[in-house]
Amino acid sequence: SLGLPPDYKILTEPECIIFLKEHLFSLPFDYYRPAGDPSKYLSAFIRFVGRLKDEDITPEEFLSYVERLKGRGPGDGGGGDEKSFMDFLREKTELARAYSRYEELKAKNGYLDFGDLVVLTLRLLRSRPQALKRCRERFLHILTDEFQDTNYAQFELLKMIAGERKNITVVADDDQSIYKFRGAAVSNVLNFLKEYPLAKLVTLKENYRSVQPILDASYRLITNNNPDRLEVKSGIDKRLRSSRPMREGCGVKHQHFDTITREADFVAGTISERVSNSGASYRDFAVLVRARNDARPFLSALDSMGIPYRFSGNSGLFTRDEITLFISFLKCITDFSDSLSLFHLASSPIYGLGAEDLVPLNNLSRRTHCPLYAVMKDVRDGRVLDRTLSLTPGGLETIKRLVNGIERFSALSLRETAGRVLYSFLNESGYMQRLVGEPTERAAEEVRNIARFFEIISHMEETLPVVRKAAVLVEELRLLIEAGENPGTAEPDMESDAVSVLTVHKAKGLEFPAVFMVGLVSDRFPRREKKDQIEPPEELIKDLLPSGDFHIQEERRLFYVGMTRAMDELFLLSSSDCGGVRAKKKSTFLLEALDTPKAQTVKTDPLEAIRKMGTRSMRAASTDKALEQIHETGEIQLSFYQIDDYLTCPLKYKYVHVLKIPLLPHHTIIYGSAVHSAVSFYLRRRLEGLETTLDDLIGVFKNSWKSTGFVSREHELVRFNTGLESLRRFYEGAGEFKPLAVEREFNVKAGNNLLKGRWDLIAEREGSPYIIDFKTSEMRDEAKAHKRAKESLQLQLYTLAFREVFGALPAGCELHFFESGLVGRAAFGDKEITKALSSMDEAGKGIRRRDFQARPDYLNCSWCAFNNICPEKFKTVTSAGI
Repeated sequence: SLGLPPDYKILTEPECIIFLKEHLFSLPFDYYRPAGDPSKYLSAFIRFVGRLKDEDITPEEFLSYVERLKGRGPGDGGGGDEKSFMDFLREKTELARAYSRYEELKAKNGYLDFGDLVVLTLRLLRSRPQALKRCRERFLHILTDEFQDTNYAQFELLKMIAGERKNITVVADDDQSIYKFRGAAVSNVLNFLKEYPLAKLVTLKENYRSVQPILDASYRLITNNNPDRLEVKSGIDKRLRSSRPMREGCGVKHQHFDTITREADFVAGTISERVSNSGASYRDFAVLVRARNDARPFLSALDSMGIPYRFSGNSGLFTRDEITLFISFLKCITDFSDSLSLFHLASSPIYGLGAEDLVPLNNLSRRTHCPLYAVMKDVRDGRVLDRTLSLTPGGLETIKRLVNGIERFSALSLRETAGRVLYSFLNESGYMQRLVGEPTERAAEEVRNIARFFEIISHMEETLPVVRKAAVLVEELRLLIEAGENPGTAEPDMESDAVSVLTVHKAKGLEFPAVFMVGLVSDRFPRREKKDQIEPPEELIKDLLPSGDFHIQEERRLFYVGMTRAMDELFLLSSSDCGGVRAKKKSTFLLEALDTPKAQTVKTDPLEAIRKMGTRSMRAASTDKALEQIHETGEIQLSFYQIDDYLTCPLKYKYVHVLKIPLLPHHTIIYGSAVHSAVSFYLRRRLEGLETTLDDLIGVFKNSWKSTGFVSREHELVRFNTGLESLRRFYEGAGEFKPLAVEREFNVKAGNNLLKGRWDLIAEREGSPYIIDFKTSEMRDEAKAHKRAKESLQLQLYTLAFREVFGALPAGCELHFFESGLVGRAAFGDKEITKALSSMDEAGKGIRRRDFQARPDYLNCSWCAFNNICPEKFKTVTSAGI
């Protein structure tokens, strides 16, 4: 009766993104399909649609809302001026039409998403009275557990089925509502008695899990959510009474440390001591972190003491070592020019090609500008004429096996599905046999994750036939990873004797004799609120939010859940130095739970940072010739990009500037290079007093263009035409530029560093020189353009170089954003130059001491070209960040 085919298929969230990508140019997108990255908002749009369905908002309701907007004016829901209102209206109109079109495309192809399971059921029961009658006759009584985790649409469905009989029972604890990011509505609990005023309220107060001091501290914490709690609204008493006997040493313990390293060492040391001296088991202990990324120092400490552990977060499958290996394999057999993935595959445990063979091969690949695969193939066939290449006998055999395998599996991928190819590789490589034969929890975890990966691939092949071939699957996986989609890892075996390291979300429902809640400092717990890229209009939201700060209230509920996982001992741990520049304050939740006065910031011991650096930094091997040339006090040459890469992630610096691992061309590089070539050509001719026609300018652009790295042929055409239009605009307004220097290089001394670079343009304006840099990156907001210019380390360094070369400061610096025409302006003085010098000095010192320790970061790791080979596994790439 809903028009669905009998063989409809349900798409997971990643599969919805792939489906949308295949129909990207069928959607009425403009703002939400930027030419520079057409797939940029797909993941956000899918989450946005899911949020609408959680709120039972149909496409028709959204379109009606847009029509109402058209009758309003500025200041009424869309900004304070005419332009802001029109932009707001265009964006909402675009979203409404795209939502409607998305539903049409799914229906046409026989697909549903998870949100449809509820909203389509609601539509059926609302439109078919007989269906609703049969449903009510069949389900006379309704019992809903974990009611605090339901969303608005689910409660609407429950109310429809309950009908006039109202035979409905719910079990809920509003203090444990922690899934707002999944659509859970705590208001369902708070407003249940308003919907059913005759319902009998039964309060369960006897607690069989935790000792009384833990319950008392948890209660002190959660009462800070008053008055937006059921206890206050309903006038009941929710203070829990423990039935668990108290023993010596039980209760809540707080410990504060100078550094996160000492905090982690305390956790590992305490567990080791208890297991050795008190007869405890490793499974008795849990380490709870707010987010996956926070677990890194604690896993390192457990590792260093040989303590077995299982780590479970909400996501991260695609960044697991065992999974990046399979992704690299798929890339190798579908793209022979992907040297980066081949480098990873060759050095993996499956092939184990050593550095003494792999590094010379990689160097030859770079020198000859040939893909690494072509070099290896020539080696196998005896066609390498380079006399400097010397390989070990074992290395030569490994290369032959590797190249033969790639050829065979590549041919197989043309005939078989990606899943079958992966399965053949898994078995023939002996990788699974090795893991199964290794009696460790780590190996068992890898096996579970491989199985989880195969499940995902199998489901994708069944629901989306387009991904059955390896070449297409590789592209779709790339899209998902770039969009921040990273499925959850396999669930660990909770029965094995190992310490559980969990995010607090994953710990819900579990219990442990001893729990360490770690990293309890500001900005970590509670975390700062992260808004979705696309938010539903407030006018359409039906969930009634509490009166207080809803984000802090949810974070406090999460803290409460973490505390109540402990049975006998609860360790609340914090440290001043968590790796940032400034010392951290203790979490406000920690102070609330312990009922202590506001804490003062504790200064970090500077000697601890030095000790940590000496014991935990990643040191290069003595055989690394490139690093051997760097001395502790020697003079080194640095560009802005080298400084920026090092400050972003020292390991990235090593990959790019020391090992020089090759990278595939990306469409943003192709586009930017073509635009800069055309602009530079025009400005140089103008500096020389020569005329340039628009056709000349476009000719340079076309000749610099390369058809590689684009999402599709359609994407390439959109990007190419955008470039043409931007060049026409540039040509019409280029009269404002009076070039003094174009593409001029500089190399200046700053301390024991040499700063090298090149100014795009030094132009004269009103008799004064300005540094101008052209950007092809997206920029749509003038205020953000100015902010970016003012915070630009590149412009600060270029100002420093200008002063050293010309003996004076420029009048100002400008970032010209090519596509939008926006200009960000800034002027720098001694303060900013000192800051730039400090940044350069920090990078220089780190490079000299060969400190190339990875610095995981949510945004940087998500976009890093090396994240599929980086040994740092803890990269947070989900939009939820959990």
